[in-house]
Amino acid sequence: MKGLIFIAAIIALVQSARVRIIQGTVASDHEFPYQVSLQWNYNNGSRPKHFCSGSILNPRWILTAAHCEGDFTSNGWIEVVAGVNNIAIEDSAEQRRNVSRFVQHERYNLMTLQNDIAVLRLSEALHLNDRIKTITLATGNSVIVDDTISKFAGWGSISDTWFDVFPDELMKIDIALRSLEDCQTLRPTYDESKEICAGGYRNVTGCTADSGGPLTVQIDDSTVQIGVLSYGEKPCKARLPIMFMRVAHYYEWIQRKIEKKIGKLLPRWGV
Repeated sequence: MKGLIFIAAIIALVQSARVRIIQGTVASDHEFPYQVSLQWNYNNGSRPKHFCSGSILNPRWILTAAHCEGDFTSNGWIEVVAGVNNIAIEDSAEQRRNVSRFVQHERYNLMTLQNDIAVLRLSEALHLNDRIKTITLATGNSVIVDDTISKFAGWGSISDTWFDVFPDELMKIDIALRSLEDCQTLRPTYDESKEICAGGYRNVTGCTADSGGPLTVQIDDSTVQIGVLSYGEKPCKARLPIMFMRVAHYYEWIQRKIEKKIGKLLPRWGV
């Protein structure tokens, strides 16, 4: 995937696209109530496995990366888990839902990771409460300046080597947005209109299995999602910025998909 594009081979690219958090700290309980874990249920009695993150748009819809649609070949299905920090233990506040449809952007490109954004429709609505909340999305009117400190969280690997080590608890980092000049220099394919690049120094970054997670900033009193994690570098040594789809650019697309499809079955590819 274009960016989790940790390696050149396309297959490796898809697998590497799942990014993780390096040099993070454990998030406080329910510090990120809008964040969910995407897990693959192998339908064999084993515990479902986390592989991507997402954010809650409304009780029925989740925002994530298109490449999180899955490259699984075994029988099984995607589940969305909300309301938990520690995904290794059962929590009475946990809400687990199946995904009825995965709607990728029509112009998503698996090889380049262009338009790496998608919405998921849940089989059953979430029940919102103090531990499970929706996120506010950035729009075209949102003004974000260079070097703004943003927040990112995930359950991705915490190892900066080729060997992944996955935490049970949600990890978080503060990460600075990079300037246009930095992004174009370090990521020659960077498209400012559709992407945000952040981090790439001080060994603070995201990496494997953090894909699809929300990049947020504080605007007045609101937590606003400005990005969806798409790709980075493997191994995750924070030498290059990690790349996010720019939510403001896709805001209208997201709204159209939700308004058009809600209440009915969705075409698998979001046509």
